[in-house]
Amino acid sequence: MSNKIKIFAVFTVIFLFAGCSSKSLYKPKSIVGDISYSGNLPAKIVDVTRSGATLANSQVITRKNGLLKAKIPKNYRFLAYNQKKVISTSPTGTINIEDSNGKKLFSHNFNSMIASANIDNNILAIVFANNKIMVYDIDTNKILFKRKLDDVYALDARIANPYFLDKLIVFPTLDGRLLIVDKVSDKVLRDIVVSSKSYFNNVIFLNVLDNRLVAATQNRVISIDPKHVDFMNVGIKDIIFLGQRIFIFTKDGRIILTTSNLKEMKEKKFKFANFSAAIYGKYIYAIVKNGYLIAVDKDLITTNVYQLPNSIEDLMFATKGSFYYDNKYFKLSKVK
Repeated sequence: MSNKIKIFAVFTVIFLFAGCSSKSLYKPKSIVGDISYSGNLPAKIVDVTRSGATLANSQVITRKNGLLKAKIPKNYRFLAYNQKKVISTSPTGTINIEDSNGKKLFSHNFNSMIASANIDNNILAIVFANNKIMVYDIDTNKILFKRKLDDVYALDARIANPYFLDKLIVFPTLDGRLLIVDKVSDKVLRDIVVSSKSYFNNVIFLNVLDNRLVAATQNRVISIDPKHVDFMNVGIKDIIFLGQRIFIFTKDGRIILTTSNLKEMKEKKFKFANFSAAIYGKYIYAIVKNGYLIAVDKDLITTNVYQLPNSIEDLMFATKGSFYYDNKYFKLSKVK
């Protein structure tokens, strides 16, 4: 199979998978109130990645910083925002880096489609769509490290970016592994299998919590410290890391509260709930695709359900304080 056919197959499956939805619908026992949008975006959301959303006018929304003034090049895909640098990629494998004011800092064609990337000062970490990983110095234009991993033909659309941890780079691979690379020696220090499923097995979440490395594919969460690896097998729609707790939102409509080592503390079930996104503010919030916002306290004891203006039938993105849908946004501070 040629590289072009492989890449086309991978990303065709991504968009097909992103459009799947549950046939049965969630129906709350009671509704506390209705929600109206807080305002309008400058343009409609046209693309969503794990790190952000892109609008039709090429502005991007990031998880930590919300809507940026900077715009990515037309027809480029937003990948990451770190150290006030905006990383985007073209369909042909060009990576473009700009500052938050739109000044171009770096551009290079790697001649292969990019799945995810991140930057730390001058070090660019890349995961390619053919499951090759690379460390690249943008100051010297030199490849510091590269490795080709197993081919992957079906992906979950939620692709995690590489994670910089002091002198280490944690690469979330497309075949369900974590490769930990030393930035100084450019050597692989550890190769960790998160999950070994045949399809839709890429790492979709990656973070550090309570001095532990926490990662997930769509079917397994693992929590790693230097001495132990803990795991939980569960179908995952979203994850929130908060303090020393993990909130796991499952495909079958559950919210599971665990410790940082994945010890289950409490679970709450919402029958047929098809979660679209999860966010947190004063409470933990789950957006349900057929038009509801579920608010639960951080101990999963009390629940309030709100009616959204419409069902979520297209792309949406959530940050800590807001969620964005189509060309509108809603601020969580309005939830009473």
